[in-house]
Amino acid sequence: MGIQENKNFIRHYVDVVWNGHDLEKAREYLGGNETVDHVEQFLTAFPDVHVIIDDMIAEDDKVMVRIHANATNTGPFGEKPPTGKKVVIHSIRIFRIAENKIVETWAMQDRLGLMEQLGLVQSAGGKVNWAAGDEEE
Repeated sequence: MGIQENKNFIRHYVDVVWNGHDLEKAREYLGGNETVDHVEQFLTAFPDVHVIIDDMIAEDDKVMVRIHANATNTGPFGEKPPTGKKVVIHSIRIFRIAENKIVETWAMQDRLGLMEQLGLVQSAGGKVNWAAGDEEE
């Protein structure tokens, strides 16, 4: 597939699997890799998740997306019971596509921010000025 087809493939994957909450389609897109388990666990914990693609860049067989997701924790999250809290999750993902399947994924997401929003860890408080490396008051 070409670059535009790969981008359309990922848009469709997000719409059908994440926003459509379709685990069977996840298996079609992802084959038998461990990422299917991640999708299943996440959809169980956040069954109303809605993912928005903020940016998309593609080259060769890879597509990178910067996304955010709005969701409510109404199912168990790992070993933690549901909190009922609404969260916003930010993530950057890179997908490698081959033979109409996602064959590799890399992800960076704000898991600490997610845990703070769920009340599972306490926020350190204060704001950090990352450019200066100092805490702001």
